[in-house]
Amino acid sequence: MARKGISYKALIELAKSYGIDDNPLFLSAANQYTVQQKVIEEIKKSLNDPTEYTVDKEYVKGRKNLYVNPLVRELPKHADSATKTLNAMLDIIVKLGHEQPAADDLDEFMAENE
Repeated sequence: MARKGISYKALIELAKSYGIDDNPLFLSAANQYTVQQKVIEEIKKSLNDPTEYTVDKEYVKGRKNLYVNPLVRELPKHADSATKTLNAMLDIIVKLGHEQPAADDLDEFMAENE
């Protein structure tokens, strides 16, 4: 069964609530996701104009052949990889984190009066 989508910002908040936002494994995955998002944005910028979906290549005697821009094929690969990274981040939170108990009034009072 497919998981319900969750945003990167929501995952960071969830990691904080599970006390795992400073875990090196989680931070590594979060950094990887950030890099993947930058790559995806660069690909989208490059393909912003519909005329960029194709490229010309010359092979024999100056004849031009028309091909699909390689970035068109790369975009879904990078998007899939970013989704897998988000899922890995969620798995790290669930497997290594522990939900922090909510502060009740007594805890707040004690913290204020220490």
